[in-house]
Amino acid sequence: MHALEHIKVVNLGSYIAGAHCGALLGDMGADVVKVETMDGDPLRGLGSGFLAWSRAQRNIAVNLKKAEGRQIVHKLIARSDVLVENYRPGVAERLDVDYEKARRLRPDIIYVSLPGHGSTGPYRDWPGFDPLLQARGGVMAAQGGIGKPPVYNGIAVSDYAGAMLGVYGAVLGLWVRSNTGQGQHVEGSLTNAVISVQSGEFLDFPGKSPVNLGGSELKGLSATCRLYQTSDTWLFVLCRYENHWRSLCGALGRPDLADDERFLNAEARKSHEEQLTSILQGIFAGQSAAHWQQLLDSTGVPCSPQVRYADMGAEPHYVANDLIVTHDHPVYGRVTESGVPAHFSETPGTNWRPPLLLGEYTDDVLTELGYDKERIAAMRADNIIK
Repeated sequence: MHALEHIKVVNLGSYIAGAHCGALLGDMGADVVKVETMDGDPLRGLGSGFLAWSRAQRNIAVNLKKAEGRQIVHKLIARSDVLVENYRPGVAERLDVDYEKARRLRPDIIYVSLPGHGSTGPYRDWPGFDPLLQARGGVMAAQGGIGKPPVYNGIAVSDYAGAMLGVYGAVLGLWVRSNTGQGQHVEGSLTNAVISVQSGEFLDFPGKSPVNLGGSELKGLSATCRLYQTSDTWLFVLCRYENHWRSLCGALGRPDLADDERFLNAEARKSHEEQLTSILQGIFAGQSAAHWQQLLDSTGVPCSPQVRYADMGAEPHYVANDLIVTHDHPVYGRVTESGVPAHFSETPGTNWRPPLLLGEYTDDVLTELGYDKERIAAMRADNIIK
């Protein structure tokens, strides 16, 4: 038994936000049918990324520009609890899969929309791709720092946060429906998501000092909260409190630094940040990251070496918590991917279905909808399905 077992989802979403929203629902046991165009999700060509974003879903390929293709999706909607879409404003209406149509087919449906900018406001029709959201949403400016050039963030923050926002909306919608019997239209957007994940940065009030962070060479927030190059890799050291700072000085064999007037308290260390950084960098460069981690861990100083994606499968904590898992894929062989992010004691969820070839499940799903083999073959010949 899984948290969303018996919940049926029709996912009309594409790209990262739409596809990954369906994957997260599928992780929790929902039966997710991902409806792709005849050419497939635009991100199918990215290979490895598509595997992660579209897992745990059955995909079918349908031509929504043809009436019979739309009828197939209407049948899916009629039997589904949740619909996910991230079309540009107006597209769902043109394809006859908008909320008004959906609730006529399934009155209690939870209809989740994840457009780039939402359905209202002056930006509603603008392109909604993550790099554009990073630029307009403050992410690039924050990465670059005040008065410095903006810096692109390699993680598609608005896309991933948008997918999670969609799951949040879907599950809350299902909860309300379980109490009232009513469905509803839930709208998030990539704009909403990129603002939400920076809620701390948007906090402002009279007298609040700006934090001058960022830059392509950004290594941290201060000399005692930053990355240092060791003899083999990078190590992040975090001295949040005075006891951490004194413990660090002792562990490094430099107790004199704790009593140095230049570094006597947080304000003094900030004023002499470049000097302190230079001293600490000279010390950390002399030993490996593993050496320093063992030493600092033993004295209670928070630290962590950098870990590359390729090495995360060997991280024992990630393995112990099933955060990095492996599956046998019929096309790609042994695949390593991220695991289910939320753990439930009674309804655990599972990465239960890899994304396969375009239209892999078209025949299975159409058979469930009542189509016979002859009709399926005829629709394939008419370019209605793949």
